[in-house]
Amino acid sequence: MIEFDHVSKQYDDGTLAVDDLSLVAGNGQITVFVGPSGCGKTTSLRMINRTIPVTSGSIRVDGEDIAATDAVQLRRRIGYVIQHAGLFPHRTVVDNIATVPHLLGWDKKRSRSVALELMDRVGLDPVLAKRYPAQLSGGQQQRVGVARALAADPPMLLMDEPFSAVDPIVREQLQDEFLRLQHELGKTIVFVTHDIDEAIKLGDKVAVMQVGGTLAQFASPAELLSHPSSDFVAEFIGRDRGYRGLSFVSAEGLPVHESSTVPVGASEDDVRRAAGGAAHVLVLDTDQHPVGWAPVNGRTAVVPERLLDVGTTFTAEQSLRAALDGALASPTGEAVCVDADGRFVGVVNHAEIAEHLTTHRPRRAEGQAAG
Repeated sequence: MIEFDHVSKQYDDGTLAVDDLSLVAGNGQITVFVGPSGCGKTTSLRMINRTIPVTSGSIRVDGEDIAATDAVQLRRRIGYVIQHAGLFPHRTVVDNIATVPHLLGWDKKRSRSVALELMDRVGLDPVLAKRYPAQLSGGQQQRVGVARALAADPPMLLMDEPFSAVDPIVREQLQDEFLRLQHELGKTIVFVTHDIDEAIKLGDKVAVMQVGGTLAQFASPAELLSHPSSDFVAEFIGRDRGYRGLSFVSAEGLPVHESSTVPVGASEDDVRRAAGGAAHVLVLDTDQHPVGWAPVNGRTAVVPERLLDVGTTFTAEQSLRAALDGALASPTGEAVCVDADGRFVGVVNHAEIAEHLTTHRPRRAEGQAAG
């Protein structure tokens, strides 16, 4: 547990970077600091491991005031991940990951063994072990940075905008991988971002900071979306917070229905017969995985490259936001529901989702559905 007790940071030039901050980052949770540039979120993060000294107030880690703790020993208990990974360019991937174990006096064999295990855990191919950072993609470098921070199995992680330097697709993959790791490891994590969507997706609790270093609101993502505490918070979250709030309403119980289907390779006549008057028919592969939508007026046999994209599929374990996104992205207006193995279950359109939503509104909650 990390406790901020009336913490302030004022620089020599009079700049007040953090002003009277009090909050608790709970054990095994992800606490996200989010806000505009200059709001003190990175300063707050760096005060935890004493890379920036506190001006007034106190920070306690597991009940112990960090001011009374040896700085080196403190930092060895806390993993640190930064933007652009901060890797040593002259060291291989495996040696970068083994840095902290080596500093702790582990022997080389043990350090490298742990490093190779962590490469697998964060989704890095073992063939990358002997490469240097410059030979990796941005996403791979960030995975190495996360692995390095985990190498000595610290109970806490500080993460300063670790995914902001990669493209949106890679960023989403890294976020998903990060959540998977956290589910397995249960670390106490403080995470800094300027992106409210990232904060809502990753955080168990979110601290919204505003310029001047003051805390505007500290709440669960669901609470933040449904009950912003001020005009500043509402504006920072954005006008579409109702749509974002659907991330916290489970798709379980959403009524889906059957749709006409044909197998890959079906003929034009097969498609028309299956349609029964519908404008499109869903094409499934031999494992019952959705492949695409076949227009009923198609003039060739059904082959994958001639089909309309299915859009985003969803499972009952995900959220209504995932289902609605699937319906909006679908060329037919219907979201395709699949099971955990990707097999077709049924379809639902946006009108049916809206009707279901009238009796399943977002509510104040600490938990969240997978988005």
